[in-house]
Amino acid sequence: MRDLLELVVESGLKKGASFCEVRYFEERGSSVSVENGVAKILSSGILRGIGVRVIANKCWGFASTNVVTRESAERALIDAIGCARAITSHAGEEAKIVEVDPSVDFIKHDVKINPEDVGPEEKVKKALELERAAREFSDRVKDAFVVYRDVLTRVIVCNSFGTFVEEITPRTHISCRVIAREGDNMQEGYERVGCVAGYELIEGISVENFSLRAAKRAVSLLSAKPPPRGTYTVVVDPRVGGLFIHEAIGHNSEGDHVFSGGSIISDKLGQKIASDLVTIIDDPTIVGYGHFIYDHEGVRARPHIIIRDGVLVGFLHSLESAAKLGSKPEGSARAQSHHYPPIVRMSNTYLAPGDMTLEEILEDINAGIYLSGSQYGYVESEKGQFTCKVEEAWLIERGELTEHLRDVAISGLTLEALKNISAVGKDLRIEMPGMCGKAGQSMFVDAGAPHFRIDGIVVGGRR
Repeated sequence: MRDLLELVVESGLKKGASFCEVRYFEERGSSVSVENGVAKILSSGILRGIGVRVIANKCWGFASTNVVTRESAERALIDAIGCARAITSHAGEEAKIVEVDPSVDFIKHDVKINPEDVGPEEKVKKALELERAAREFSDRVKDAFVVYRDVLTRVIVCNSFGTFVEEITPRTHISCRVIAREGDNMQEGYERVGCVAGYELIEGISVENFSLRAAKRAVSLLSAKPPPRGTYTVVVDPRVGGLFIHEAIGHNSEGDHVFSGGSIISDKLGQKIASDLVTIIDDPTIVGYGHFIYDHEGVRARPHIIIRDGVLVGFLHSLESAAKLGSKPEGSARAQSHHYPPIVRMSNTYLAPGDMTLEEILEDINAGIYLSGSQYGYVESEKGQFTCKVEEAWLIERGELTEHLRDVAISGLTLEALKNISAVGKDLRIEMPGMCGKAGQSMFVDAGAPHFRIDGIVVGGRR
């Protein structure tokens, strides 16, 4: 494989490319989907191929192929160069990259139990066991779903800087969704676990801490009350906090958004944009679902501090965004497969812990709302607005959690919310494994936070 990739890079330079990158991608995986006691989906597959990216005529060109042969790879190279030469570059829009020192390395993440050594029967059996516990918890549980997935990704990056790095990464993920119903009232409970790990992750799961927990939450929400509407002090748990950090500031810190004008913080580097209590980090080196050692441009990953003590100190970068913004790439470019060029992506993004307990955060709140569990979120980066839908909540009255609430969503202005963070706990948890979508690509990420408090958040409610 190395000879083939280096041959294509050499050929690209001879054909006039000023930069050439060839990336081999291979992904092997299996999945199981169980619904209401029936295994609905059992699948496995392999995706492999080569993506070629060049700079020629001061423009980017990219092409890919599923056929891993010299002839097909060189055809992709010719197509990529042809694409670049067919584009007219405009002043200020020329393709440019930071030239980095080459890396030569091989990384294989070890696992205790290789998922490929576990038969499909065992995977189905485990999924059915977890699903059954949720379904049988109560006659008010109407639907239960468990989805299991394992994937082994092999990425080789070879470029004209002299970089040749290979990384083999296993990821395992399982989720449980439970729907409870009483009359017209329908509520959901959700749990998920995922990491760079093997099947040992699944063997370590108990029904009590996974599917049964989701079922209990769904059923208990049937008797919860709709939230009051208005502006409140809110306290968020690590999952809601992780969702907020990912959506509200993570996407705004991506270098390609910054140089294209799509970020509200593009002109605020070095400025204070958050409370003194806020330090936000994106760290691919943490062993979470977003973990990796080298990005898909062959750059070794390092922790990226985005905000330190309230001050914006950095962005996430690719080779290109670093060049355009006069910065240094530290491993934030990834691609879904060989069919896509690498773009700037988050990895494991979190709010750094403070020194308070949850009780201390709550104690001086006379009237507020405690938010727990995330369902979804989205951000309008250019407007600086965010919305987060949470699983459940409680009223906070005189420092105590009282009435259970359902169907709660919060929204606000990102920079205003960051400045209004008034207390940060010490109980950091990064437990939001999932896929983040951007520019038509999905990528493995994780997020988290300790408990923290935000003053003046708009809560949507029906009373």
